[in-house]
Amino acid sequence: MSRRSIRKFRSTTINEDEVRLIVETGQSAPAYFQAYSVVWLRDRNLVERVAAICGSEAIKQATATFLVCVDLNRLGILLKKVSPDNFLKLDTYPAEALLSVFETGLFVENMITASEALGYGSLLLDCGLYECEMLVELLKLPAGVIPLVLLLVGEKDENPPARPRWSVEKILHIDAYRQATDEDAEKYLAHVEKTLSSENYLMKYANYKGSYREYLAERTAADKEVKQLYERLSSYLRKRGLRV
Repeated sequence: MSRRSIRKFRSTTINEDEVRLIVETGQSAPAYFQAYSVVWLRDRNLVERVAAICGSEAIKQATATFLVCVDLNRLGILLKKVSPDNFLKLDTYPAEALLSVFETGLFVENMITASEALGYGSLLLDCGLYECEMLVELLKLPAGVIPLVLLLVGEKDENPPARPRWSVEKILHIDAYRQATDEDAEKYLAHVEKTLSSENYLMKYANYKGSYREYLAERTAADKEVKQLYERLSSYLRKRGLRV
């Protein structure tokens, strides 16, 4: 409950034993295929280049930077040993692909919890997926290894308040699903706007002067540029082996 997204880190170090513990804790999460791998970016030059690709100063500040990937490459090597005609040979395998992404998320969440238990803060960045083509090229990742997220870990240099969430009454459904209403959505938007504006959140972290409603509309607009981006990303992911 005390976990927060930390964007400011103090300059400090982390030892390899702690990193191994964080990753091993990640592995203790429920798994279907263990179709994940994590690249610890220790080389300062690599960290700087990834920060430039993602446009994030937080990457430069973090004590440890992890690129977490869905790993169908290692899974493919294993499956060839037991079944030459496995699902990776199919044109699509939506269940296995989605479950692989899901279990990678469970792995990351355990890494985050372990980092918190060790006294570190963390930040999850989606540029792993959005910039996957450049990251694959930079790190020479083999086919089947698909960058998903960047996890930053380090000593906290800020103590931000809890961010707004939907109320548990809207998330927890008992025996039947309850449809959210337009009024529910309006109340939630008003709640988020009030909470974030109290600390000038959008200007502080996104350099955005408008309202949260305007910010969300811009971030989720299905314009021509976004459609082209998604078409390219979808095509690239299929080439890498993530065939949903």
